[in-house]
Amino acid sequence: MHDFAIGSVDNEKHRIVSWDDKEVEYDLLVTVPTNMGDAVIERSGLGDELNFVPTDKRSLQARARENIFVIGDATDLPASKAGSVAHFESEVLAKNVLHFIKGEALEADFDGHANCFIESGGGKAFLLDFNYDLQPVPGTYPLPGLGPFSLLKESRVNHLGKRAFKWIYWNVLLKALPMPGIGYKMSRAGKKIPAAVSAAEAAA
Repeated sequence: MHDFAIGSVDNEKHRIVSWDDKEVEYDLLVTVPTNMGDAVIERSGLGDELNFVPTDKRSLQARARENIFVIGDATDLPASKAGSVAHFESEVLAKNVLHFIKGEALEADFDGHANCFIESGGGKAFLLDFNYDLQPVPGTYPLPGLGPFSLLKESRVNHLGKRAFKWIYWNVLLKALPMPGIGYKMSRAGKKIPAAVSAAEAAA
């Protein structure tokens, strides 16, 4: 059923009930609970009904308090909750905190950039690279035509990249070190962007 948001599960009668009271019977139910923010956000009074902090998606400034900036799982941004996103957000956040302290205008600089490997089994994986404005598309990453990683394509090299990322996570991301060649803004180089998307952007 399209746009069915589960509000509750009636285990005895084997049915799911949506938030708007639609009901569907089931034989075997495999579902994921509603993703919510931490209870500490609810206690702070800064969160919305799902315990996420309403945040400006470009500057990362909290909408309720101008002296608060938000990244990662705490935000209500329409972006992935992946660690790479928090890393990219941190670069914009650091600049804007300094701007705020100095009484300067904030930079509306975060574009929702996310990239992540997805293991597909058999020693292979996919790689996605996208942002607010462009959904995942085929191509090569990070170098146009050379890769070595393939976007939206299962490969052994992507799997090896996923394994290498484990080291990068512990030794680069968690230490807030820059990742050479991978900026916080998504590059369109090497991506096969549909003509319809390019035309729509040109008309905007």
